[in-house]
Amino acid sequence: MGYRAKHYDLDTDAGRKAAWHDYWWEDHAFLREWIRNAHQISPRLWRSNQPSPDQLRAWRDEHGIRTVINLRGDTPASFTALEKRACADLGLDLHFLKIESRGAPDPVLLKEARDLFATITYPALIHCKSGADRAGLISVFYLYCVEGVPLAQARQQLSNRYLHVSAGKTGILGFFWDEFARAEAATGVDFWTWLDRDYDREDLKARFKPTPVGSWLVDRVLGRE
Repeated sequence: MGYRAKHYDLDTDAGRKAAWHDYWWEDHAFLREWIRNAHQISPRLWRSNQPSPDQLRAWRDEHGIRTVINLRGDTPASFTALEKRACADLGLDLHFLKIESRGAPDPVLLKEARDLFATITYPALIHCKSGADRAGLISVFYLYCVEGVPLAQARQQLSNRYLHVSAGKTGILGFFWDEFARAEAATGVDFWTWLDRDYDREDLKARFKPTPVGSWLVDRVLGRE
């Protein structure tokens, strides 16, 4: 998706126009005007799909959001440029984690998430593009690792209620938590010990088998990032 390599100068009329055109049509923001995959997961944390500048203002004014965590990474894309400008104008703290939606979770990034959740100002909003997969992964992580919610309960953040498709390639995110749950039940290992000592990303990827229909739905119909 080469369009995301572009840089957008929001201080010029042409740059703003190009950014909004790309954001609206190429990043499918026109759909998110009507499909708000937004949910409160704890008294101090919300999850959603990619918010527009106007939606960021509403998050601040209506829900008191102080911090935004973008799980798509700090890229030169139109949606990043618009979000950075909006957060600066609104006085919101903005942080980035580049999480994969179809890959086995990276322990380094999970440790960064742990440190980030320990230092940010709440209430906070986490988001990816659709609010279904990466936002689900980090919602499970937050509830279980930060707030101490039982894993079976936290795991529900990766479900079709939030538009997550477990049968597609994105299902590897739930498979990750299920693998840990099996290890915990069998040996009593804690999450961080398992992550450092037992977790093998390549092995997890090799053993996870999405269905053809699930992958078609995620890749072709929904166009997940």
